[in-house]
Amino acid sequence: MQLFFVGDSITLGVNDPDRLGWTGRVCRRLDPEGDRITAYNLGVRASTTRHIRERWRQEVYERVVRGTGSLLIFSFGAPDFANGLSSAQSLSNARNILGSASGEQRVIFICPPPMRNPQRDSSTKELADGFVELCRELDIPCLDLNYSLRQNGAYLDDIGRGDGVHPGKAGYGIMADMVYDFLSPFVTPLLD
Repeated sequence: MQLFFVGDSITLGVNDPDRLGWTGRVCRRLDPEGDRITAYNLGVRASTTRHIRERWRQEVYERVVRGTGSLLIFSFGAPDFANGLSSAQSLSNARNILGSASGEQRVIFICPPPMRNPQRDSSTKELADGFVELCRELDIPCLDLNYSLRQNGAYLDDIGRGDGVHPGKAGYGIMADMVYDFLSPFVTPLLD
């Protein structure tokens, strides 16, 4: 099975000393022996929804092997506000990305996490709320990680010890646990 994780620096795992991020931790739990999943981390630092709209198709289809099961897991939105995109632009880009992808592949979406900077956090929460609604409209499974992590004091403490955006080892572990619980029902039956 192929898993494609398409997103930004949080998808990439920036600031994780183990270099696993949440994606590596999730894959290790889904496939402990490492012989049933081929995972591609297509996270790119500072990649906005505009960048992802322009790059996702080529990056995925250069790697996809026809006839094997594949799942596209998108997680983006965190860099948009800092890079001058309005919520309307981000949601328009997301509609283009997720609408196109879901017409071709199985797709899952994971909302961006909370941040420490109040203005950036407010913008990201608004965007996450919009993504949840968009996924509902497009019938795409969506994990509102923003809401879940906002309730987790250990995660908020972890991002507070760093740059306020990217978690460290502990924060990525917390994210991975939540994503694994959400993702495993979609992946595990396909591994048999």
